[in-house]
Formats: sequence, structure tokens, C-alpha cells
Amino acid sequence: MVNRLRIITFLLFLGSSVFAQNNDPAAADSAAKATPAPAPAKPATGFIFKPTIGIGTGLFSFYGDIYSKHFQNPSVSRIAYELNVGQRLNDYLQFNFYVLFGQLGANERLTPVGRNLNFNSHIRAGGVNLLYNFGNFLPKDRWASPYITLGIESFEFLSKTDLYDAEGNRYNYWSDGTIRNLAENDPNAANAVELHRDYTYESDIRTMNLDGFGKYAERSFAVPVGAGALMKINDYWTFKIGATMHFTFTDYIDGVTAKSSGNRTGNSKNDNFMMTSFSLHYNLGLKKKEGLDTLDEEDFKDVDFFALDLEDFDKDGVPDAKDSCQGTPAGVPVDAKGCPLDDDEDGVPNNQDDELSTPKGTLVDTRGVSLNDSTLAYQYSYYSDSTGLFSKVEYHDHRVGGTAHNSFQKEYTVELGTFKKGLPPELMTQFLSVNDISSSAIDDSTTIYTAGKFPDLLSAEKRKQELVKQGLTDAKVVYRQNGKYYDAPKYGSSGNPEVAGGNNSNGSNNGNSNHSNSSGNNNGSNAGNNSGNSGNASNNGNTNNSGNNNSNSNGNTSPSDNIGNQQGIVLRVQLGAYRNRLSRKVFKDINDLIEIKTEDGLYKYLTGSFTNFDEAAKHKVDMLLKGYTGAFIAAYKDGKRVSLAEAGATMPKKGEEPEVSDSSAVNGANKTLVIFKVQVGVFKNEPPADKQAQYSQLQGLTKEQTSAGLNRYVVGSFADYKSAEALKAELVKKGLGDAFVIAFFNGEYISIQEAIELAK
Repeated sequence: MVNRLRIITFLLFLGSSVFAQNNDPAAADSAAKATPAPAPAKPATGFIFKPTIGIGTGLFSFYGDIYSKHFQNPSVSRIAYELNVGQRLNDYLQFNFYVLFGQLGANERLTPVGRNLNFNSHIRAGGVNLLYNFGNFLPKDRWASPYITLGIESFEFLSKTDLYDAEGNRYNYWSDGTIRNLAENDPNAANAVELHRDYTYESDIRTMNLDGFGKYAERSFAVPVGAGALMKINDYWTFKIGATMHFTFTDYIDGVTAKSSGNRTGNSKNDNFMMTSFSLHYNLGLKKKEGLDTLDEEDFKDVDFFALDLEDFDKDGVPDAKDSCQGTPAGVPVDAKGCPLDDDEDGVPNNQDDELSTPKGTLVDTRGVSLNDSTLAYQYSYYSDSTGLFSKVEYHDHRVGGTAHNSFQKEYTVELGTFKKGLPPELMTQFLSVNDISSSAIDDSTTIYTAGKFPDLLSAEKRKQELVKQGLTDAKVVYRQNGKYYDAPKYGSSGNPEVAGGNNSNGSNNGNSNHSNSSGNNNGSNAGNNSGNSGNASNNGNTNNSGNNNSNSNGNTSPSDNIGNQQGIVLRVQLGAYRNRLSRKVFKDINDLIEIKTEDGLYKYLTGSFTNFDEAAKHKVDMLLKGYTGAFIAAYKDGKRVSLAEAGATMPKKGEEPEVSDSSAVNGANKTLVIFKVQVGVFKNEPPADKQAQYSQLQGLTKEQTSAGLNRYVVGSFADYKSAEALKAELVKKGLGDAFVIAFFNGEYISIQEAIELAK
């Protein structure tokens, strides 16, 4: 109690002392002078978005099932790029959104065990992470900071492998370390040519389905964990260097897993990849420099603001503050806004108008002169110029002394398009409606589609114009020389290209009295009847089929009793649609084969081009006799796939011709023509004595002669691959380690992959 009284007494004394001092004016004044008043506290502000943006580059390194140590040497890593947007949360945490894109790949060559794997994958990733820079421990004025990151991301991988060179030869890895176009145990191995990898990854790993994984997803999630350093360049720029390991949730990036077969088997861990990178980051949220938002009145004490308000730079009588048309020429009358007068309101000022009394609403040129209908039509034609009327004429005569010089003769055609990926459905049907279409493989992944073959530029140009009218606006004339395609010179000008190299006798007067020969331009409805007949004697009797100059049409132009002579109808015989591309060996007896890759990844094979159902049916029978038992007739009209009934065909029996979707895989080959055998050896003469002793114990051993004159020894004949593979495994256990499965279709040697596709 006594202690409490003492404390209360002391507080009362202290309070009275302070009160006494505050009531002393002199003391209060001296205290105010001695201690300045504290600055007012800054008002609290909410969250403000002040982002930083960054761009960088680096390397993707692979960690997966390829390589014996399951990681990649950084020296063979592949380039990658990063875009980043970040927001500081406080002094030590930053939230980032980023995207990554680049290539990831690996190449493994283990000659002793015969393991030769490679892949290349296009990686596209997007995600978020948190960056911690230890700012709550380090000095504020530091120029460098270590950091660590943790995040989550989604990424897509499109993995392919390199199996073929630019000429379509498959790589065969020999035990001596070389790569050849034939297998080491091939009957023609002595004639094998050494190849060099082109590192063009053309074969889709998922589509190949080597291990039976099916159509697995080519996207997944990953947890990126990274570390590195930030270096401050100035207040705006920061340099960042670091490495991030992306721990993924998939094991399919390289197409190899622990469940893969044979020597392809990998480990049980998921595939991962690391990105080592450096990047530059720019701060968009810097504050204004102090002092720039405060002005000193002394700096403006001599400024005459009234004179500034009346300033008239172009001397047109309207002050600059109210002048909407600065820089009016001296002496030009202006309106209240300082703009030159325009009495006829045609948008051209009087001082630039050559026609001052243009009727209101009339279109004028830049000089204010009225435009009539003919002038407008001329300007539009010049702008669009789809007819070649305003183009420069260039015609090249490839004849010597009036006689064609075949060694230098160009073959003209109309290019419809060049595609690395498959055709969309609507474009595929539009292409197949072109009766003279052809396809050529430029490389393993690129196909060019063309229409017709012409001896001169004029005929090709006419065919192009017809295709443009049908909606193929990207069509252009090209010529083929030495196996390559080149853009042809543009045809058409103000001249008179009536005759092109003396080969226009059929194209200019094919029973059409309305055709104009004065300018070389086709007249509306008559253009179609003249395009494509120039210089093509095989079509002189064709009066109804526009542009039918395809050498594959077999001259079938007479109308049929059950289909009529309908404009736009094209009938084709489809031999099959497969998930994997087949070689020409499978279709060795088809001269007019058309290969089209669809957007779904199917390879469709078709033959023939008919407007007559009876002729198409005869061609289908020919295909059935050649072993394509699933062949059927498909009809196309005006750029669309139609039923045979819509095309006008009368079917002998309901359902005789199947209606198959363009997106369905169809095996048109006769499966019984696919045979698998097990080859145990190939010799120029008789086998050595030790081999003869082994062969004498084999049941069903037969000797065949290869095309090169070698003796091939095979065992068995199977309709399915698994049975042949089982026999091969038994022979290997018996000591015939050189045994392997081979395949034939209709007596022709083909690859195992093609045989499996045809046997489905």
C-alpha cells in the first residue's frame, strides 16, 4: 500500500511539472525552437501492381531413360527460351508467371549391345513459381542476391525420332560402328552403302507405337525447382543467371520406359529436364524521381502566359490552343477550327481541289476529281489483279529451231499447296475433287500437291485460273526440272499472248465461238472449256469435262448411263488409309497412286480419276485382282465428299460399296498376301560346315534366291508377326543368334513395320 502511494505521488509531481512548463510562454517557445515538429506520417497504401518483365535464353538438358548414366552432357544440350512476368510481394518474395519453349533431345549409340536410340522433342511449358532472394537477411543496398524458386507448371512435348535420311533410306547400325542402308545380315549386305545421319527427326514416336503404349497424352505437369543469382545493373535492369530442374509426372518424353521391349528398356523413373539460363529483367514499376512533381514559382516568374495563349504558329488567325489543323499554308482561308475550307465537302481542301463543285456524296481521288464507274472498276481490277491483266508477260520458248529439246524442256504444273503436316478435312476433299491432282513427296515430312502436266506456260496458267475460280485461291504455276519445283514466270499483260510456243491450237478454238483471242484472257463461262486442253492430244474429244488433262484419267470422258455427265463429279478408288506411311513397294503396280496425309495423321492412298461410274467400277475390279481386297469407290463433288447415290450412281446391290469416313483408318490390302518368315542366314555360295550342321536339324528349312543372286535360308511361313517372333526366339535359344523376322507382301520384300500395318 505504501509503495502504491509513492508511485501515485511521483506521477502527480511529474505531471504538474510538465503542466507548469507548458504554461510558461518563454519555455514553450524555446522548446519549440529546440525540437522541430515531426513530419506527418505517409498515408498507408494498398497493393500496387508493379511488374517486371524478363526475356532469356538457355539450354535444355535431358535426364531420362536414354544414356547409360541417365543424364546428358551439357555440351550437347539444346537451346531454349524463356519469357517471364513477375510481381514483388515484399523485400524477399516475388511471384512469377513464365512460359518456356525450346527443344529437348538425346542421341544414344551403344554398338556392343545394339542399342541405338535418339529423339527430339519440342517443349512448350507455362507455369508459376515463387522466388525467394534472402532479402530479409541480406543488406538492402546489395548489388547481387542468391535465390531459390519453387513452382508448378504444365508442359507439352512432341517427340520424334530420326530413322531415315533425306533420301528415305532407313538407318541400319552395324557392329563396326557404321550406318548403312541395309541391315548387317541382309542378303545384299555386301552392296550396302554407308549413310550419315541428317539429324532430321521425321518419325513420330507415339504414332510408331513400338512398345504398344497406344495414344498416350503428350502433355503433363512438372514441379520446377531452381537456384541462381540476381545481379542489379541499375534501377531498371537486373541480370539473372541460374538453373532449374523440372521434375515431371511422365516417363514418355523419350518414348522409352521400364515397360519398353528388348534393348529399348529404360528405368522406372520419370523423365526430367533441366534448364540452365540467363535473362534480363526490366522493372516497369519504378517510382518517380523525388522533386519532379514539385515546381518552383521562381522558375516561371518571367513567363508571359497570356502571350502563350495567343500564340499562332501558322499565322492563320486561329490561336494554336484552338487550331485543329496546325501548319496551314500561308494565305489559305480557314474555318473557326483553323482548317482549310472545303466548300464541296468532298474531303479535299479548296487549295488542293481540282474540282471545286463536286456533287455531295461523290467519290473523289486525292485531287478532288470525281471517280466514275469505269475508273473504279479499273482501280479495283488493278488492286486485286487475279486475272493477270496488269502483270508483265514473260514467255520462255524451250525449243531449239522449232523442235522441242527434251533435255531442257520444262514440265509445267499448278501447285495447290505444300504441306509438312496433314491436310484438314475440308481441304482434303477439295483437293480430291480436282480430277488431275497428283502428289509428290519432297522429303519424309513434306508433300506437294499439283494439278495437271502441261508443255507450255499458257496452258498451265489457264488451268490455274480455273482452279482459282473453284476456290483454290493459293494455286500457282510452277515447273519441274531435275526433280525440283520452281515458281514459273507470271503470265499475262497488255500484250496478246494468243499462241504460246505454237502449242495452243486446241486450247483457243475448242468448239467455243464465244472465246476471245484478242487478249489472252478467258471470258467468264468459256474459260473452263479451254483450260487444260492446250497441247494435250489425249483430250481433244472432251467437250464436257473442263480441264480434264490428267494423264491418269485413262481417257474416260464419255457419259455413263447411271451417273450422267455431271459437272464437278470425280470418282476415285481408295486402296486404304493407314496410321503409318507405306513405301512404294506396297503399291509397286499402281502407276497413278495419290498419297494424302490427313490432319488426323492418316495416310490415304487412292488411284484413278473418273467421271464415269462404270469405268471406276472396272478400275476397282483391277485393284481387287491385284490384292487390294478392301478397295472401294469414293465420290467427290464441288470440293466435298458425297455418297455414291448423291453422285448419281445406281448400285446393283445395296451396300456393295461401303461408305467409309475420311477420318477412319482402313486396311485395303489382302491380309493373306502378308507373310512373315524367319531368316537364319544368307550366303553367296553354300553355308559353312558348322552352319549346315545346325540347319540340318531345322524342320521346314527352305532355300530362296534373292534378287542379288544370294542364297537365303528361311524357316516357317506365318500370317502374323507374333508367331514368327516366337519361332525366332526358339532359334536364338538353339544358337542361331543371327535369326530375325522378315516380311513379304505379294511376294515383294517389305519392312516389318509395313507388314504389321498391312496385317491389321
